[in-house]
Amino acid sequence: MSTTTNAYADTIHLPQVTLQHDIQTVIDDVRQGITSEGEDVWISCYLNGRPSVHGKAKISPASEGEVSIEGREGVQLKRIGGGVYSAACPSLDIGETILKSPKATLGEVKSQQIPKAIHSFDISPNNKLYATGHEDGSIVVSPITSTPGAPTTPTSRPHLSTILSLKFFPSSEVILASSLDMSLSIISAIDLSVPRQLKGHSRAVTDTAIIEKGRNVLSSGRDGAVRLWDVGSGKSIRLMPVETFSPVLKISLGETTPDLPSPSPPEGATEASMDAHQAPSGLDPREVGTNDKVVCCAMQNGRFTILDLRSKRTSFTSSNSPPSAGKLSALHSIAYAPSHQLIGTGSLDGVVTMYDTRSLSNGPLYSFRRNGACIEDLAFISTSSPNSTAELVVATEDGLPYKVRVGPENPEVVEEYVGNDCDAVRVVKVGADGAIWTAGDDGVVRRY
Repeated sequence: MSTTTNAYADTIHLPQVTLQHDIQTVIDDVRQGITSEGEDVWISCYLNGRPSVHGKAKISPASEGEVSIEGREGVQLKRIGGGVYSAACPSLDIGETILKSPKATLGEVKSQQIPKAIHSFDISPNNKLYATGHEDGSIVVSPITSTPGAPTTPTSRPHLSTILSLKFFPSSEVILASSLDMSLSIISAIDLSVPRQLKGHSRAVTDTAIIEKGRNVLSSGRDGAVRLWDVGSGKSIRLMPVETFSPVLKISLGETTPDLPSPSPPEGATEASMDAHQAPSGLDPREVGTNDKVVCCAMQNGRFTILDLRSKRTSFTSSNSPPSAGKLSALHSIAYAPSHQLIGTGSLDGVVTMYDTRSLSNGPLYSFRRNGACIEDLAFISTSSPNSTAELVVATEDGLPYKVRVGPENPEVVEEYVGNDCDAVRVVKVGADGAIWTAGDDGVVRRY
């Protein structure tokens, strides 16, 4: 896999391979004889600093209802099967790259001229439901597998403005939503009733996290604070401001590990008082499961910070040194993988930066980008083996999500996800079964 580096903060530039989004439709047409002489699909390949390559592949009818595919004009394309392809571009030193079409497409309304963009999205832990949040404050909950005679998909408008975050509780029966209207809601996934609203932020509530079974939840806001909530009472347990109250745009919750830095002491504290300061006995009686957790916060000032939930204090904040190309760019996404000792951040200008939690003070492992499109969301692929190489799924504003291997060495693109026609992908989720889900501005949910 070819990569290049340049003066953009020594950022590694990864290659990009794109494929005509409706290739599956073209293949079906050729199979059915609608186009008896075959049809072309396009393939484009990019690598920073080198001329892009725009080639074609001829899809022709073959024996027994199959098709043959032949790449030309500088590109190669093979059909592996099941909506999976392999493409290469020798002139850009791009080796065989896997491209995947969606296995399922949900929520598509063909007669809908203007799609109802999806701003937030989640899959229930039992893999039976999915929820989408929209600009008008509405939420839709739908079954992943529809059945004849099933009840009408419930829709509700619990908020006055854009739904910025949706999370299913572990029971799969309750949803946590946050909105541009500065509030959060606890919502029934069955009938979308709202038994409780949480209010306390003074600006938009950008993201949320559910702690263990959900007696406590977290929220982040553009008011520069993270709040810990008691769901039962609907009350805020603690407000945890970040440095200079920079707006917090995304958060990622995870277990603390021995290699993470210790939280900073309270002002005026002595070394002798630190043990008492960090002791679990200092927890609020309403807290459940916070003692061994940290929350990583992506901030608008281009830095990220780690808040220790036991002490309610900052344990680390990334450097404020700007990249060589200019000032820090706002961080729009963040993901924490304690099993791999990794934190990934995604910026407004398309840069993903990886950190090793065992050596945070040394700065990032590396940064990579493909173009200047905003990194809208990041999700690590869960693995059962701590020795396996970590993989990260990247959702981008250019509508071309991909998966990258992010080990200690240089990153490598391992899969491209096709099927989206240039609309921004705002959310990516990894299901309990390992499936990858995306949703965005075209109002469609895709499963890979």
